[in-house]
Formats: sequence, C-alpha cells, structure tokens
Amino acid sequence: MVFNTAPSARRIILPLLGAVLLLSTAKVFANPSAVAPYTLRIFNRVPPKGATQPDDLAVDNDNHVLWVGYQNNADTTGKRGNGSLVEYDLFTGNVLKNIPIPGHIDGLKIVPITHNVWTTQNEDANPVVTIVNATTGAFKSFSFPDSKAGPLTGGMDDLTFLLTNPNIVFIVASSQQTPVGLPVIVEVNRAITPNAIPFLMGNPHSVLNVVTNTVETSDQIGDPDSMTLDPAGELVLDNRSDDSLYIVRNPNSAEPVLRVPLTLNGSPVEVNDTIFTTSTFGVSSTAGTIFITDNTANTIYTLTKPYFPANEVYTAANVVGDVGLVDLNSGEVTPVAKGFAKVQGLAFSPRPVAIP
Repeated sequence: MVFNTAPSARRIILPLLGAVLLLSTAKVFANPSAVAPYTLRIFNRVPPKGATQPDDLAVDNDNHVLWVGYQNNADTTGKRGNGSLVEYDLFTGNVLKNIPIPGHIDGLKIVPITHNVWTTQNEDANPVVTIVNATTGAFKSFSFPDSKAGPLTGGMDDLTFLLTNPNIVFIVASSQQTPVGLPVIVEVNRAITPNAIPFLMGNPHSVLNVVTNTVETSDQIGDPDSMTLDPAGELVLDNRSDDSLYIVRNPNSAEPVLRVPLTLNGSPVEVNDTIFTTSTFGVSSTAGTIFITDNTANTIYTLTKPYFPANEVYTAANVVGDVGLVDLNSGEVTPVAKGFAKVQGLAFSPRPVAIP
C-alpha cells in the first residue's frame, strides 16, 4: 500500500499508524494472569545477550538449578544458527552457564544418574543429540542421519529417561514423512549407539480411548511433540495432529497404548508440553513451583499455589495461550493461567523457589 499525501496529512497518519502498532504489540504481549488460588510471577532475571525464544526447561533438584533452552531463531532443520543452553541458580537467579549449542534446541532433560543435560536439536530434519557436562559445560553432539527409508526421515523433538533404567533414552521422532510405517518414538542407549531403534509406530495397531472406553484401530500420530513420564513410569506423548495425549505402557499390557483426546470448553485443544507434579527424578510434592516459558514474549514465569495435590497434570495449550489442569479421565483441560503470547515449555520443581 502506498500513501500519496501531503506533509501535513502524513503528520496525522504516522501517529495513527504508531498507535495501531502499539495496540497490536499490546495484544501479542498481553500480560498473562492466573486463576485463584494460583499465583503467576515473572522469573525476573535477564537472560544472556542473544538468548531469545525460551522453549524447554528442566529443574535439577539436587543442585537447585534451572536449565533453559533458548532457540534464538535458529533454523529448525539445523542449517542456520545456534541455540543457547542457560543454567540459572534458583537461589540467586544468577546465570551460571551460557552454552552455545549448534542448531535449533527443542528437547531438554537431565540425566538422573549423572545430572548431565541432554538436548535434542532440529525437529524438522538433520536430527542431533547433544550431551552437556553439567559441571564443566563441555558438550558433545551426535548426529542421527535421516533417510528416506527410516527410521528417521525428519528430526528429533523431546526426550525422556527411564527412572528405573536411565541408560535407556526415548526420543520423539518428529516431522516424519508419514506416520504409517515409521516410528514416532525411538529408543537410544545412553552410550549413544549409532542406531535409533523404533519403539512406537505412528500408526499403532490398537489404541484404547480412555474417554470413550473404546478400542481404536485407525489412529495416526502425525505431529508428535513433547514427552514426559507419568508417576507409573509410562511415556506420555503430546500429539498435535489429533489434539491428544498418548500414554505408552508396558508392551505386555492388555492395552499398551492409550489415547486421551483433549478438550477445552468442549472443543478439541492442541497442546505443546505436559507435565506431572513430580520432579525430574520422580519426586512428588504438595508444595512446589511450575516454570513456564513464553517463546514469543521471551519470558519465563513461575506458577505457584498453596497446595499441589500429588500427581496433578498440567499442559501448555499453546494455540489458545493457556496453561491448564488436565483431567486424564475426561480429557478436559481447565485453564489455571491465561493470556500467554505463545506458551511452550513447562517444568515442575518440588521445592518452593526463593526468588520471583
């Protein structure tokens, strides 16, 4: 659009355009708020220079530190840019480490045995796993070449360690060419063997819908994203293509794969990250803190309340900008904090945090 106006007219139009931009910015970066009895605060610490777009994060309970992966507008196929892996002291809020990680950081988890940090990069292609020494900050990256034949035809997203056997790592295989005949979760040995072994296929043979209590045989996990463990040690995977959580149980179970279709106010809702009120190491608590990242607002928040019943479930409904409490029996998501620009990552600390 071209404005052909006299100088006096432009003096009128430009302030109006500025007002529109301010209103637009205010809408995008609207201040989120919590629903009683929850309290939402900004984790008011300045990230290192260049660290933007916080995504996944994890709390190390033994060392009282918070690790955050910043994506820094890096390309999701790893062709351009670096991420920043930042360690914060939860007593002081000070930055302890700022580690440049090649590629687009997505998944982030702490190893229960060593307390080292694993990240995955490049969820759309050229998948990479990076292992970071939590003490020194030194790291090594390992490539998992994608191929037309599989098992990886895309990238890697989130990852999870088994608490009963932390040598086993499960990683989300994202952006696969098709969910039919290709895995959405692969298994990798902690020693990083060259092979990613398929664990859950994108078209499971049989899935039990826990809301309707019916068996489904045509489900396709087309857009897997974040993954965590439930208190029973089962994998819980977010799938954005059908607005559901998939719970992957012992393969010898009568129903090894469950599906929980999610709804908010009666409508299907897409989510990005789901957590239980247990720590990285499976510790439950009735008093603690939920950390939240807003990728677009470049902000980290803390969410608290007087009492967390054991094993509550929370999810980041990123499309609608809410953090919600999940009922796994009905699939209903009840907002507890609203108004985020782009809510992304969640992490639970079983200890109250001493700084805002």
